[in-house]
Amino acid sequence: MFTWPEGKRGALSLTFDDGLESHREIALPMLEEQGFLATFYVNPVGNEDDPDLDGSWGDRLGRWREAVAFGHEIGNHSLLHPCSLNIDTERESGFGIPSLRGWDLGRIRADIHEAQRRIMVTFPHQVATSFAYPCYEPTVGTGSGRVSYIPLVAQEFVAARANGELSGALANDPTVCDLHLLSSYPVEYQRGELMIGLAEAASARGYWSIFTFHGIDEGSLSISGSALKEFLRHLARRRDELWVAPVAEIAHAVSGGRGRP
Repeated sequence: MFTWPEGKRGALSLTFDDGLESHREIALPMLEEQGFLATFYVNPVGNEDDPDLDGSWGDRLGRWREAVAFGHEIGNHSLLHPCSLNIDTERESGFGIPSLRGWDLGRIRADIHEAQRRIMVTFPHQVATSFAYPCYEPTVGTGSGRVSYIPLVAQEFVAARANGELSGALANDPTVCDLHLLSSYPVEYQRGELMIGLAEAASARGYWSIFTFHGIDEGSLSISGSALKEFLRHLARRRDELWVAPVAEIAHAVSGGRGRP
């Protein structure tokens, strides 16, 4: 049986994708009010990559310095966010990002490495970084040429977050989970009470639940600020039994704890 630090029953990570304004303006103050640390998965692009963006990648990534100083993790979500094989991102993207069906291992490796270089230049004291697969997709190519880039990610990062379903049974069992294909709960449009139920079901089994957020009161994959606040207040009431921490921190504990008797 896995033993969580300080006798906690289970663990939970709050993750926020795409470096949105609502994360800094809404989520960060809520998290800091409750004393919780989260993982923010960013795409460190700037006007060097897309002339329509406001500012260089260094300036844009630098907006997260206060969050890092507080203790939050800045995670790697790739540079250009190549998307699902079944989404036509060439038409939807403002700067012509092809979908992963047109990528190969060399291209995804270069993209991830450049994103990580920019993160480490900006936040050199961040000890460990986790990765989140853009659009939850861990493969490149199509048909017989379609291959997984999970092994590539496993060489570079302490952990990687993928997708899951809104089922309490699909949290991560720390004794057997693949740290580089971690399940998460995509909770866009959901209410606070549903997130509370998922967290409680996972912790009752001693598991690690990961929640994926996109916009807070903004965008097409949004959740309301009131739902997030309700969820965080519940977690604050449960802090004696539930360890809430960034993905890289919990992954480090899981990887080190599997050898315990």
